[in-house]
Formats: sequence, structure tokens, C-alpha cells
Amino acid sequence: MASAPILLLTGPPGSGKSTVARLVADRFDLAVCVESDWFWTTIVRGHVPPWRGEADAQNRTVLRTCSAAAAELAFGGYTVVMNGIFGPWHLDLITDELRRQGGDVHYVVLRPSFEVALERATSRAPLTPGIAPLGDEDAIRLLWEQFQHLGPMSATSSTTAPRIPSRRRPSCGPGS
Repeated sequence: MASAPILLLTGPPGSGKSTVARLVADRFDLAVCVESDWFWTTIVRGHVPPWRGEADAQNRTVLRTCSAAAAELAFGGYTVVMNGIFGPWHLDLITDELRRQGGDVHYVVLRPSFEVALERATSRAPLTPGIAPLGDEDAIRLLWEQFQHLGPMSATSSTTAPRIPSRRRPSCGPGS
């Protein structure tokens, strides 16, 4: 059985990943959003802020775990929209895990202006109940800057929300 497609939707905090992920997933008959942020909330003791250098081993473990869950869902026939901060620095680790089940992986980077990202990131409600969203301007700036120099991957990025093609059947009438 072939796996359903997997879309890695990434960008800095406040780029619109969670909003766009749900809009994209809603365009498919069988779809799921895998929000990588949730996986970090499961660390009860010993959590290191993921943007710090000493968090590399933690980040690699969490990303492999999140990717394995996404791969299993795709293998089960669900189109997966996996959103989170997946920079090129960990892309091989993520795609290797996703492709173990034969996943067809696509990578899209959302890149708003810093002012837009900062405004969104610092004014939003928690996405995970009980977990405050990242509001540290220095951390947001650092993560935003890391997505500004993507080299050949710049072709996969957007400063606006992309038009999403549908794989759903057209609606048949009101309420359908």
C-alpha cells in the first residue's frame, strides 16, 4: 500500500503555520494535522528551549518521534500536514523518517515580514491548553532570521498564503 502525501509546512513563529495547515488539510477527504509543537509539551522534566544550541539531541529525538507518527498516519491513508519549525538544518532527519514508509514528502516555508511574525506570535492565544506560546522577541527574531537564507530552497517559500489545490470532490449543494 502506498502512503498518502505528507506536507511539511514550516516557517518562523507567527508565520501562519497552524492556520494554513488546517486550511490545507481540510481540502482532502482523509487528512490530519500533526502539530510538532505538541510533542515538545510532552517533555515533563529536562526540557531545553528548542532554539538553544544545547537542545540539539532533544530536538532530534522529538522531530524523529513526530515524523514517525506522521509517517504512520500517511501509511494509513491520511494526507498529513505536519506543521512546526523544520529548518533545513534538520530536514534530512525528518524526511528520512517520513520516507521509511514510502511517503511522498513536500516542503513549504511560510515567510512573513518580521513585523507580521512578531505581532502574530506575541498576540496569539495558546495553541495547546496550558502551554504559553513563544513570546520572547529575541527567540522569535532568531528563528525568523534562520528562515531568511534558504539558498536553493527559497523556491519552496512564500511570503503570502499559497493557493491550495483541492483533492476533494466538489460540493453537491448547501451544507455538503
